[in-house]
Amino acid sequence: MFVAETIFINQIPGEEQLRSWLQQNLCLSINNKTLKRGRLLLYKRFHYFIQLCMLTERGHKENIDIPIPFEIDLHEDEGLMYFDYRVKSLNLENTPRIGEKTTSMFLNKILEIQVINNTQLSCF
Repeated sequence: MFVAETIFINQIPGEEQLRSWLQQNLCLSINNKTLKRGRLLLYKRFHYFIQLCMLTERGHKENIDIPIPFEIDLHEDEGLMYFDYRVKSLNLENTPRIGEKTTSMFLNKILEIQVINNTQLSCF
């Protein structure tokens, strides 16, 4: 099932889904490259970021700061959530000009957050 979610300034995007995924193993990836794998312990909004506290496969607690996405696609049945950072997803009449030296690894990409089973060895 596909659900598009509108994001308001005082909300954590995808909060209901993140809450249901607490203590579950997640895989965060961009362009089929795994950024982080681990168990979701906590999450919170921190300025313009969602901060995830995860217990990694090596047993270390790490905080991962993810920018607030422009748009979210939620697929509950498949255990997937996509954070869309593509400028075209802003749906603005005048698209902002982005500098050539932008260093964000998220810009114009989609972050995939997927629930994984303990038996899965890699993310799709």
